[in-house]
Amino acid sequence: MDFVALRRKHIAWNISQNPSSIVIHREGKRRKGGGYEEIKTELLPVTVRIFIGGNAQSPQVDSGTIGTVQIDKAYSLLADEYADIQAGTEVTDTFSHLGDTFKVLQVMPHVINNIIVGYKADLERVK
Repeated sequence: MDFVALRRKHIAWNISQNPSSIVIHREGKRRKGGGYEEIKTELLPVTVRIFIGGNAQSPQVDSGTIGTVQIDKAYSLLADEYADIQAGTEVTDTFSHLGDTFKVLQVMPHVINNIIVGYKADLERVK
């Protein structure tokens, strides 16, 4: 049995149950000379499934230097193996969906037999 194809089929079916088309806006840094150059890119639309994550603690409070934010829900995203979604210290992906803006916090690949079959991403609603 081809577990890679089976898992890709499962991910595609799961996405198709509540699909959302999003356009990712990527901001990042690239080495240029002795410093960094800011890069802003808009990627092609991708179809994903956005859902409320199971690890949500209600409510979470984030106290920063400028103020305090209460986070009511933890959102996640499921994407197929072709999605270009990134998160890290040198790249920030954001997108809008149904009037809200989301930031990608972490991307975890789903791997079967050393082959990526999809991605799960943790999100933060920023607006």
